Amino acid sequence: MKSGDKKAMRGDSDQIIHLDYRDFGRWKVEKFARYVDNLLLARRNVDLHTFRLHWDPHVPLNCNDVRKWIRYAVNHKVKVLDVELCMYDKTNLPPGIFTCRSLEDLNLQWSGAPFRDYEHKGLVLPDIIKLPSLRKLTLRDVEVHELPLESFIARSPGLEDLHLIDSAVCLEHIKSKALRRLTIDGSMYGPDRMTISAPNLISFECTGFSLEDIVWRDQPSLESAHIDTCGRTFGGESRFTGVLVHAKKLALFGCDIKLSPRLEELTLMHKQLDEAEETEGMPTDGMTFQCPLLKSVTIQYSEGDDGIDKLVDVLVANGISSDKISVTSYEDIKKRAFAEEARAEEERPKKKRAKKNPDWEDDDSDEQSNPDDPSGDEYDPDDF
Repeated sequence: MKSGDKKAMRGDSDQIIHLDYRDFGRWKVEKFARYVDNLLLARRNVDLHTFRLHWDPHVPLNCNDVRKWIRYAVNHKVKVLDVELCMYDKTNLPPGIFTCRSLEDLNLQWSGAPFRDYEHKGLVLPDIIKLPSLRKLTLRDVEVHELPLESFIARSPGLEDLHLIDSAVCLEHIKSKALRRLTIDGSMYGPDRMTISAPNLISFECTGFSLEDIVWRDQPSLESAHIDTCGRTFGGESRFTGVLVHAKKLALFGCDIKLSPRLEELTLMHKQLDEAEETEGMPTDGMTFQCPLLKSVTIQYSEGDDGIDKLVDVLVANGISSDKISVTSYEDIKKRAFAEEARAEEERPKKKRAKKNPDWEDDDSDEQSNPDDPSGDEYDPDDF
């Protein structure tokens, strides 16, 4: 294996390619494209397991290159296709992805339809969808209608994980006996209500939808749920709280839901209310937590929120030990995330040196590892 190839690898197998913009910080887009072309050419006789491309949101790639690399991955029987981009210049997603028989895990996050397309709120799925091996599907900024989703479910019998993020959802019914994990994070268009029939569902995440727009049929017994919703709340509303009766892990924001007696972990994402809303929305009398297995409660809040002390008092008054309660602000969470990212950036060069990799940002003099070396293998479309 050429030393330059090691830059794109996360593991020892030629079947795994991981391209992350943070590993190519000083490279221009054109140089990166030539590097990837040569990398794929060197593996033209090897089937792929994983092709992962995460690119800088501030430096868009040439979309023709992206389509070419995806076509290569599909033609080489890729099982995991994970592509996150800042921009894609067409409204329709590449149809070849959706007839790949080997694909098991598909993650497409491409920042929506082009700004000049006024007819679509998100990227558009193709008419023909046939992914018989698919087990996990994640789509961001995509228009999801009834027929394409039915095709995914009907022609992907093993589909267990479905995650629709920041998507324009126009669905009346999600029906699947195989589905185990479901995320709906986006906006509802079209029907007033959506029915979920997934009796084997164990994890549900809902963001941005009103719970009153969701109807459960073939009610599942969720083990975990993350509810960050709007609209009416459902304290004691049986048609929703029934799915939470066996939940062990629960995160809530903007809703008041009867808690599961099997609950072990609870996260409350608190929003600051004005005085009138606070008095009405946080009753202390008669508020009970019958959760004998509860191990921890995490409260997240905005700095300056005076109501957080009252919420802690309510929890303690209802039998939850203060030792089990931790309070953290959203601002601190962001600071920790930035600090962790900074530490990760500092560790990257050290890890490379530890693996005895060359300093490939400055290795243009190394003919063997230089993707720009005109004497080396160059990309030829006929080879793909």
